[in-house]
Parts: sequence; structure tokens; C-alpha cells
Amino acid sequence: VTNGGKTTLAEKLKKMLPNCDTISQDDFFKPESEVETDERGFKLYDVLDALYMDEMVKSIHNWMKSPASSSVVTEELQHKCDDLKSTDDVYILIVEGFLLYNYEPLNELWNRRYFLTLPYEECKRRR
Repeated sequence: VTNGGKTTLAEKLKKMLPNCDTISQDDFFKPESEVETDERGFKLYDVLDALYMDEMVKSIHNWMKSPASSSVVTEELQHKCDDLKSTDDVYILIVEGFLLYNYEPLNELWNRRYFLTLPYEECKRRR
């Protein structure tokens, strides 16, 4: 669902967790000129073909190769975890988006998966 709070949640977690980065599927949309149109004239943004999914996978692989150089560890975050010395070498990448589980190459990369749902009325209100 769009406007469901995925990006907001990911960004809040990024601020709370040390050594955490995010990648958003929204950053991989093709330009409007490359997005197909349905028979009624509406742009089809809710399909994988509207996204550069191969570029997204490359971005994730690049982060995995060198997470420490990608992470931004602020002094504030470091203070929160001073007593958890074992977290120094733990790096977290949160990948958020609405079609993540529909793209098989991504399904091979996940360590953890979370699927968020919202009641219909809340989705309707946010749109």
C-alpha cells in the first residue's frame, strides 16, 4: 500500500539503531516517460516494470560488500549503545518498499522479512 508508513518507520529505525542504513524502493522508479499506461490512460506505477529493480539489487549488493563505509554512525547513536560493545560490528540495512517480495532476486538476500498491514479504512484515509 502507498502512504502506509513504510518509509517513516524505516527512517525512525535508522535514527534509533547504530550502524543502520536504509534503501527505499521509491528511489528506483523509472521516469514517467518509461512507465507503461493501461487501457484507461493511467500510469502503471504499481508493477515491477515501473522500477529499476536490477539497480536496487546492485545497491543492496554494494552495501553488503562494505557496510561499514556506507554507515553513518552519529555520536548520539554511539552513546546509546556504549554498553553494548558487541553491536560495534553489526550493520543493519533496512530495505523498504511495496513490491519487495514480488522480485525473486531480492528474496535470496533477506535475513529477516516483515510485512506490514493497515486496515482498509486507514489506507483509504491516507490516500
